[in-house]
Amino acid sequence: MARPMTIRTSCVSGAPVACLMGVLASLPVTALAQAKTDVVTLANGDRITGEVKRLERGRLVFSTDDAGTLYLEWDKLASLESKQLVEVTTSDGRRFLGSLGPAPDRSVTIIESNTVSTTLTMADVTLITPIGRSFWSKLDGSLDVGFSYTRSSGVAQLNFNSSTVYRRPAFQGRLTASLTQTRKDDDTGRDDRGYLEMAYLRYPWRRWFFTSAGRFETNQSLGLDLRSQIGAAAGPRLINSNRAQMVAGAGLVFNNEQGVDVESSQNVEALFLFQTSYYTYDRPKTNLDISLQYYPSLSDTGRHRMQLDASVKRELFKDLFVSLNGFNTYDSRPPNPTASNNDVGIVWSIGWSY
Repeated sequence: MARPMTIRTSCVSGAPVACLMGVLASLPVTALAQAKTDVVTLANGDRITGEVKRLERGRLVFSTDDAGTLYLEWDKLASLESKQLVEVTTSDGRRFLGSLGPAPDRSVTIIESNTVSTTLTMADVTLITPIGRSFWSKLDGSLDVGFSYTRSSGVAQLNFNSSTVYRRPAFQGRLTASLTQTRKDDDTGRDDRGYLEMAYLRYPWRRWFFTSAGRFETNQSLGLDLRSQIGAAAGPRLINSNRAQMVAGAGLVFNNEQGVDVESSQNVEALFLFQTSYYTYDRPKTNLDISLQYYPSLSDTGRHRMQLDASVKRELFKDLFVSLNGFNTYDSRPPNPTASNNDVGIVWSIGWSY
């Protein structure tokens, strides 16, 4: 029979800090580290022990001691067990809070209390978020940078995109930034565009979302020095699966525009939005995201604005991807009447996700 481990140490009453350090030093490393006890079972029956980080977009992020962080396709797994407190979201918007217990093949059992448990098919589960983890572990994001130069035209262009998401049960915060700088060798032209957006997203009902956002934007092609905007919108989630997402909504925005060489103006606009995403982890690993916002003005009748953004990402190596980003910005009455009504661009870039 194995003997119980005994730790002996002596302390001097006048040196409590030194005593504490001595006790900690005498403990084995495994006693200080938090054990990873979650278990995922693969389709072939293999079991892997680790820690659930999250399930999102049809991919389970699973941290292990020996193999590092694994990215497992959700539809290729047989079962998942976790002693952590997690929030589980289904494709129809239901939410459950509890641990994950033993379940039949291709199912998930949420243990909400000693007497209440719910078993769902894995195909119905679209999001799993552990509760009570550190601030930094709740962050996800990506950034990509692209640069091009054409000697014949003397035009150089730099493009930067970044997105960081902070996730909590039932809501998330997002910080998004984009910058495109264009320069000519003869200094005869300059065309910069960019924006910074802070958004809050919440799901108050099963199939509905609510979002509010603040945005700062500049676009020299449209004669815009700075647009400061705040608004809110709500709408239904049309698709929420492990392969695709789609939402549509409507709302109201208020902005202040400072045009190039013109007086600033204030505007009230309606907002209609549409967003969709498609993702696959079979070769090649691909993500497609499309976002469309349409702003008919309520204070300047007849003015219409539209913003279309699309991106396709393909993973080259772990966390390293190549991206094709496109945008189309339209304003029927730009702040400076002499400016262009439309700004279109396509940029190749390479990036990293975290």
